[in-house]
Amino acid sequence: MKPKRILPILILLALGIGGWTYYRQLPTTAAPTIFTASGTIEATEIHLGALQGGRVTDISVKEGDKVQAGQVLAVVYAATTVGAPAVKDLVRSPINGVVLYRTVEMGEIAVPGAPMFTVADLNRLTLTVYVPEDRYGQMALGQVYPVMVDSFPQYYFKGTVSHIADQPEFTPRNVQTTESRKNTVYAIKLDLEPTGGKLKPGMPADVNLEVGE
Repeated sequence: MKPKRILPILILLALGIGGWTYYRQLPTTAAPTIFTASGTIEATEIHLGALQGGRVTDISVKEGDKVQAGQVLAVVYAATTVGAPAVKDLVRSPINGVVLYRTVEMGEIAVPGAPMFTVADLNRLTLTVYVPEDRYGQMALGQVYPVMVDSFPQYYFKGTVSHIADQPEFTPRNVQTTESRKNTVYAIKLDLEPTGGKLKPGMPADVNLEVGE
């Protein structure tokens, strides 16, 4: 091959190698990934019972009913000594909420202090998930993440980070390697927005924690 033809080819090869070397030295940014954590929706449950034992003479609610603060849920007449008037005990709800459980029926004898009703405010639900140590530093109070449940696959509910645990829930005996440290998890609590009753305690839920690798 003539030298005049070889020279342009050599120049093109040199430019190509130089360009590839420059490209390889450029800093790269990993595409963000979505880390999904799972948990169970919870509510602050209040267990209500009679102060004194006695016969249940009236029940005004059933499971699933909405109640108002101060509403009477049941009437219990406490047993007394012979000849003394019966003591009327009113079981009231201290909050606006929903009756989750009722464990008493008309005519039964209520045991003092035993739960007769469980009431919860379904507008104040929380979700606790656990993240590994390598994700822990990317969480911050006030961050909002989408929450999903199987019952409403077409909806995304908002969850706001309200608490980040200072201590891990589980630590391996020997945390020496990077892989071992991933087994150390921290509890992250999210407050869920009111959903009009769509979300309920006990539902499994997933939260997408969008972070960069």
